[in-house]
Amino acid sequence: MILDHVLVTESPKMRRFVFVFFGFLLALTGCALPEPASGELPEVRADELEKALDDQKGKVVLVDFWATWCPPCRERFPHFVKTHEKYAGKGLTCMSVSLDNDGPGDGRADKQKVINFLKKHGAKFPNYLLANYQKDAVKVGRRFGLEGSIPFVALFDKTGKKVWDREQKELTDEELDKLIESELAK
Repeated sequence: MILDHVLVTESPKMRRFVFVFFGFLLALTGCALPEPASGELPEVRADELEKALDDQKGKVVLVDFWATWCPPCRERFPHFVKTHEKYAGKGLTCMSVSLDNDGPGDGRADKQKVINFLKKHGAKFPNYLLANYQKDAVKVGRRFGLEGSIPFVALFDKTGKKVWDREQKELTDEELDKLIESELAK
């Protein structure tokens, strides 16, 4: 193996180079939460969710917190998908975060049920399953503003600053479209 050769080499420069190079590669592997592929639903903690949002700086981001056990969430989700379809080509990034792990019963999500729901509605944007909202409620509330009920939708500008959320002010679909267009134009 190449590392065995490098470790026994007498060249300190070569050893240093190899260790720095492999250290750099190792650091790169932990830098970003990859966007999930269509059909995937990674379980994330609040800090990973924050990182996913921060990785979108330079883009306008619309985030929807929802659950399959929430009738208003199921009712509103198709509009969220349509908003993505309408504005994705113009620079809007949509992300959905399922809170199914904190639902009725034992609080554990039927992950396949969530994936099937996303597929049924053609959710072709990053989708996440929050691993444990109860443990992460403070962090999620602080970063995203979610403190009450779902569905909860929030809009972030290109700098990552929240400019609107559903709890702050209820908007019609047309008003939300105008706000998105305004943020995209900046």
